[in-house]
Amino acid sequence: MAEELDAAVFRMAVECVRTLPLSFNEKTMEIAARSRGLLLFDVRIDGDMEIQRAAAIRYTSDQTGVLMLDKNGLLTHYCMVDGAFSSFIAPLQNWTSMPLSLQAKMDITGHASLFIGALRSAGYLLQSRQS
Repeated sequence: MAEELDAAVFRMAVECVRTLPLSFNEKTMEIAARSRGLLLFDVRIDGDMEIQRAAAIRYTSDQTGVLMLDKNGLLTHYCMVDGAFSSFIAPLQNWTSMPLSLQAKMDITGHASLFIGALRSAGYLLQSRQS
């Protein structure tokens, strides 16, 4: 029941915020605030043909809301994932929590690509939401 509620609140927050004239980072923070989730990361995705940024928001039901910004600058992909993706999320979350001086020394391109690849393999990027 909590999972369904978190998913519904996440979807409503995304739909309310996605067309606002805000940066992707501001949208992710606003969605997290409106849906009472914890923003885990907001990272750039290098080398992908469709996605330029990805963010994740954790909920009390242990689900994670994922948001993606396409190459046209639109928040077109979003989904809820479960703990099966935690091994892909953890390195991105850890990197985000580091001081900028350490972030600059670490390349997370591979981890970000693995996360996007796992989402694609599971069929989540097929659920595009066009504005």
